Amino acid sequence: MHVPLILAAFGSGMANAVMAVASKGAERSQCRLAPYSAIALGTAGATAFAVALKLRADWTSRALWVFGIVMGVLFLAAVASMLRANRAWNPSMVWSAANMAFVMPILLSAFTLGEALRWADAAIVAGLLVMLMGLVDPLTPTTSQPTRGRWLMLAAVFVTNGLLMYGFKLFGVLLPGVKSSCLVAIMYGSGAAVALGFLIGQGLFRFARAEVGWGLATGGATSAAVLALLPAMQLPAAVAFPTIQGTALVGGVLLCALIFRERLTPRKLGALLCGLASLVLAGMR
Repeated sequence: MHVPLILAAFGSGMANAVMAVASKGAERSQCRLAPYSAIALGTAGATAFAVALKLRADWTSRALWVFGIVMGVLFLAAVASMLRANRAWNPSMVWSAANMAFVMPILLSAFTLGEALRWADAAIVAGLLVMLMGLVDPLTPTTSQPTRGRWLMLAAVFVTNGLLMYGFKLFGVLLPGVKSSCLVAIMYGSGAAVALGFLIGQGLFRFARAEVGWGLATGGATSAAVLALLPAMQLPAAVAFPTIQGTALVGGVLLCALIFRERLTPRKLGALLCGLASLVLAGMR
């Protein structure tokens, strides 16, 4: 068992759980998307850039820049989809959809990268899916918006987050000799540039205190999550993503329950235990 890599996966998941709380806090504080995203992405990019400078990384790879910019735009789309969905669903439902997107990179890695799948992987995924069904009630949205629109919001959260995870896996495979901190800096820097461009175009030059606070919290947690995630990409996708996203799912739901007073029913507690069992199985694989 690759203990350091497993620990990196768990650390990435916990940082993602903190990011869940920060994104929900931003939504509850009615933060505007562009100012909040610019601060969050700028913070994440600056943190990664400082790490890259310390490691004396090489920035000359053209593929690195293309990959980073594409990932930055995709990350911004994922953030936007989650903020929008948070207005229509309870926070645990949105965060569950984002984390269950790990199924997409597992399947894509199997088909495009030739990674082998085991029966244990099916048990892990099934356990986490059972946890998802036990944690949320999709029939109780928080808005009267038409049903189709609400489900499209969740679909956008699932797809954007799934493609983002697959992108991290591809980076580890296609550019193994490139420092991960370079990708993170370019990725979040390009996302911040898009958000700043929107701010300038709209003439929005003032930031609310909540936008600054939640943006800094989101950026710090995001940077930590990805810097821990990329080393974990050396693990098979069927191990890395259930561990990372399962940890984020359990941690995010518990933190949302603690901070935003979402009630943990016996059904939800049983679902969390099922998810924890899946995480143990993923770690043992």
